[in-house]
Amino acid sequence: MKKLAISAFIIVTAMCSACFSEDRPATILIVTADSLAESWKPFAEWKTRLGKSARIVTVRQIAKNYKGDDIQQKIRACCLEHIDKHGTRWVVLGGDSQPGGKGLVPDRDTKHNRHRDIPTDIYYVSQGNWDANKDGVYGDWRQDRKTASYTNPKASIGRIPVRTAEDVTAYTAKIIGYETKYPVSDFATRMIYTCPERGAYPKLRTSKDLLSRNWKGGKLLQWFASKTPWDKTAPGDYDLSPDNWVKTINNRTAGKLHMHGHGLLGLWILERKQKATAKHVKSLTNENACLAMTTVSCFTGHFDSRTDPCITESMLRHPKGGAVLVIAPSREGTPVFHNPARDFRLMVTQGKMDGTTETMTLFWKFALAGNLSAGEAFSAAKAEIADDARKTAGYHFVQCELVLLGDPTLDLRAKSPRTPKLDIPASIAKGKQTVKINTDAPGAVICLWKGDEVYKVSSADSKGSADIEIDCPTGGKLLVTVSGANLNASLKTIEIK
Repeated sequence: MKKLAISAFIIVTAMCSACFSEDRPATILIVTADSLAESWKPFAEWKTRLGKSARIVTVRQIAKNYKGDDIQQKIRACCLEHIDKHGTRWVVLGGDSQPGGKGLVPDRDTKHNRHRDIPTDIYYVSQGNWDANKDGVYGDWRQDRKTASYTNPKASIGRIPVRTAEDVTAYTAKIIGYETKYPVSDFATRMIYTCPERGAYPKLRTSKDLLSRNWKGGKLLQWFASKTPWDKTAPGDYDLSPDNWVKTINNRTAGKLHMHGHGLLGLWILERKQKATAKHVKSLTNENACLAMTTVSCFTGHFDSRTDPCITESMLRHPKGGAVLVIAPSREGTPVFHNPARDFRLMVTQGKMDGTTETMTLFWKFALAGNLSAGEAFSAAKAEIADDARKTAGYHFVQCELVLLGDPTLDLRAKSPRTPKLDIPASIAKGKQTVKINTDAPGAVICLWKGDEVYKVSSADSKGSADIEIDCPTGGKLLVTVSGANLNASLKTIEIK
């Protein structure tokens, strides 16, 4: 499988840009800068190989071809057009943003009590009106809460906050590794909750219990300062320290990680105020076993900062490990409640979840128990607390500041994946014909490629088979991919004689 995945990447990078054809659905829309458009082609072609037809459009193209008072309105018009007319289910913002709604792919800043600059990417797929009184101030809870919407039932969104072509290449390789070489051990079914703050233990136990009831087969591990699964002689003697954090990730202990506690732009604060920084991220060697993460730590998702990178960007850009996806606060990760005076006490004494913790718990629930993609699960979580956000400004703040950083199309591996068998002819003749594809994965997505000449997507039937009609007027190779939920993609070629 190792050689196959490597050769698959070579094939992908050499393929034509058929996936960008205007007459083909754009299941994934990638919005990026001119300087990164070429670099995103291997990612787009890989996703198209998995049956999710991708299209790249640049901010400059959008500026020329769509109407709006600013570039954010134009990007939104482009996204909504693709969602409504071209079958787009996922929008990927393929570039970093900077203060003031600038940068490679600008964010939409929204106004809140203490901030006028909360980057709110859900604006781009939202069907609601984020500036109801037309004062040029977006997401003002007092003015806009009745008309703004936090989700779109047709599509979800994520941002991959890269800055260079090298960043894009590294992230693409991580995604291909994640979707072809994901560990087949219990790595997928293990999740770690880290927390050095005793006051947060009760609500994290509530979160863990809710997820345990819904995620059948999952194992949730508490790495708290008071107790860990790896203690030697006394409870809590396996410190939540930067060195142990690195060791635990490099040992491929768990595929999912939720980090609770304090943080800043470039770090997480662990036990005894020790700091996990970009230096520690560089020590991660969990290649092909990259993490899916959530964290409530303040400013750790501040992707639009003047100082780059934030710690979650370090995790995403690290080429030989780290994470493929992080949901994090772009500003403060403080607890929000409808009645703070009452509910904060209930959080500490009875484990009542605050808005941020509830949103992230629901994200994991929908992703792992509902088998939704990362973007779909995050959208479902936001829909679940939409009414709360219309009642209380703090919940609205949470809706706006929590951003999915990473690939929203990912399957988060609710079960240990396997590589499906793929039985295909060694060769076929030129011309119109039906190709028989046999797998041991009923319902899997089967994709056939031959440059610009053939592109077919089908689903395996209840026996794992598919009969696919094609027309091959010339020779060469027909590329076949089988993929799906909890599957590592399997790839083979058919010689056309």
